[in-house]
Amino acid sequence: MGRYVENLGVIIWTQSFGSRADKAILLISGAMAPAIFWNSIFCERLADLGYFVLRFDSRDIGDSTHFPPARDADADPPYTIDEMVDDVRAILADHDLNTVVLIGHSLGSTVAQLFAVKYPERVEKLFLMSSPIIATGNNIYAETDSETLAAMWQVLMSNKMYPDYKRGKEEFFKVWRYLNGSFELDTDLADEYTKRLYETEVIEPAYNHTKVQVGIDDIWTELSELEIPIHFIYGEKDQLASNIGNIQILTNSLPNAHLTVLKGAGRMYFHRRIWQQILSVLTEALT
Repeated sequence: MGRYVENLGVIIWTQSFGSRADKAILLISGAMAPAIFWNSIFCERLADLGYFVLRFDSRDIGDSTHFPPARDADADPPYTIDEMVDDVRAILADHDLNTVVLIGHSLGSTVAQLFAVKYPERVEKLFLMSSPIIATGNNIYAETDSETLAAMWQVLMSNKMYPDYKRGKEEFFKVWRYLNGSFELDTDLADEYTKRLYETEVIEPAYNHTKVQVGIDDIWTELSELEIPIHFIYGEKDQLASNIGNIQILTNSLPNAHLTVLKGAGRMYFHRRIWQQILSVLTEALT
């Protein structure tokens, strides 16, 4: 059973696990990723730790409100990253939650950071998985190797994004295998996730979710002033948004930050052993 939250006319689909009497965790998925990026077994394990766990479809995804895509290169998206941050506020308000542990992945990590620096008193802990770097300060980051980038984008752009699932499944599976690091693709997990993508619009949200990430102001100062634990979690083989070296530089520059590297993991987590690694990290940090 899900629950719909309204924020200024935008409908956000949410789902909860565990007891509302417990401390809350909000899971924020990445670009084009529905709520079930955080699979149900994972959510139930977090609830077993004594947390009220919420996952949700971001605007433009799944059962939440969809928007016209900003296809043209010079077209602005129909909403901003700040409005996505405000969706988090609306979800917490609807569930009567004053404070929360935020766990974000990719774009979800960006949203989590922006929420935390805007409402620092409302965030107990911050877990940032496969996070883009939006905090620079005086740090000097290395560019990802051009050959690595070229090979990566060749795989990503080779997905023909067929509109019907039977044809599109294998195209997505090629991408998932590439993003899965050293782990064999768990086709059951991948199939469940990819089917969910096809239950609503699968292609159009990419335009808007990509464009809202352009031009975000540097938040290093605000992030460094947070008095809460900041946990960066990064796959050993993940080079899509940045690389481990740069995340380590950022971690070292922040007083309350810590980096955990997931051995063998990439950007996507289509293997139960990857989720076991993540749960081990979270269990240690949350209990």
